[in-house]
Amino acid sequence: MVSVDESISRLGEIDTGSSLSESERLRLSNALVAALRRVQSPWDIACSHGWIELTTIFAIKSLIDAGVFTKWAEQGSKPLTANEFAELTGADAVLLARLLRHLAAQHLITEVDEDKYASTPWALSLGTDLALSSIYGTFYHEIQVPLAASMPSFLKEIGFKNPTDVKDGNFQRVHGKNSTFFDFVASSPLRNKDFANAMDCHARGNISPWPEVYDTRNLTDGAKLDRPLVVDVGGSKGHDLEKFLDRHSDVLEGSLVLQDLPHVLEGLAINPAITICPHDFFKPQPVKGARAYYFHIVLHDWPDVQASEILRLTAEAMEPGYSKILIHEDVVSVRDPSVQATVADMTMMMCFSSAERTDQDWQRLISGIPGLQVSKIWRKPYTIGGIIEVDRII
Repeated sequence: MVSVDESISRLGEIDTGSSLSESERLRLSNALVAALRRVQSPWDIACSHGWIELTTIFAIKSLIDAGVFTKWAEQGSKPLTANEFAELTGADAVLLARLLRHLAAQHLITEVDEDKYASTPWALSLGTDLALSSIYGTFYHEIQVPLAASMPSFLKEIGFKNPTDVKDGNFQRVHGKNSTFFDFVASSPLRNKDFANAMDCHARGNISPWPEVYDTRNLTDGAKLDRPLVVDVGGSKGHDLEKFLDRHSDVLEGSLVLQDLPHVLEGLAINPAITICPHDFFKPQPVKGARAYYFHIVLHDWPDVQASEILRLTAEAMEPGYSKILIHEDVVSVRDPSVQATVADMTMMMCFSSAERTDQDWQRLISGIPGLQVSKIWRKPYTIGGIIEVDRII
């Protein structure tokens, strides 16, 4: 049996840097979590859920608001003491020492000397990447936390049935009978900004770029030049079309179309190859006969009834034998699913009474739309997210 000292020594040798692919990094991360669970006692786990995670979030958000991470990055992320952070930010040194100590105890930052802390890639990102820091803002405190706290009582009230009614779910229990998630987000400029940034972070950091999962030559080969190539439906800031341009920089101007609600697209600066087209996907698709209609983490927001309607309206705009629907979402494995997929599933349940879907769920949903069929489900081993390729056959 390997001794504790030897195990710790081996763990200290792990330094992925840039040597691992994303799939390898995720495999290693999940294996380390599994190893941690084997050595934790039930009380360790309960303490993490009941105290550590909760207090860590408030410590992080307080440090963000005090300007610690941005000021730290501006100083080149060099090791600093609590007193030095206080001089930079104007915050109380005793308070900062307590908050920083809590993060260092969890190896989010590194204590290199008594009351002196070195930065980490995570801490640097909080000071330089607005999308990452937005996760800890109103997205967490005003959207996620109230809904998560309500969920056990809501499930008990409905007799522990699987929620499927987007108009009468946990969100309405918290915010009122006639409220909707997206209206609530849009009603506050700060919430709207934090939500959009958080979705941008999710798209960049927690799911594989779609041209790395799907062979985009299937779209460019044989494409008709008199119509759009890719329509990104519900595409937010257009980050997925930018990823397509990274691989296909020679596409014609206007051949990529970004669609979302008007308030999302308002004031957006975008690559000239991309045309902005305000659109509500519960209304007929105005772009006809495109090569591909791309949905990235859109349909998981909706139970089957609404998701079917979105797909039906899209199918009406497609050219049989030419157009495709590409659905880029978590595809939940029925065996050994990733926590990234299951946490998304829990989030969809509490926010929308919807769900992440398995292969079989997607096949069932698509087969219910006349003229549509799944041609292939694309995925890379051990990575998050797959692409369901759907053809219009009649």
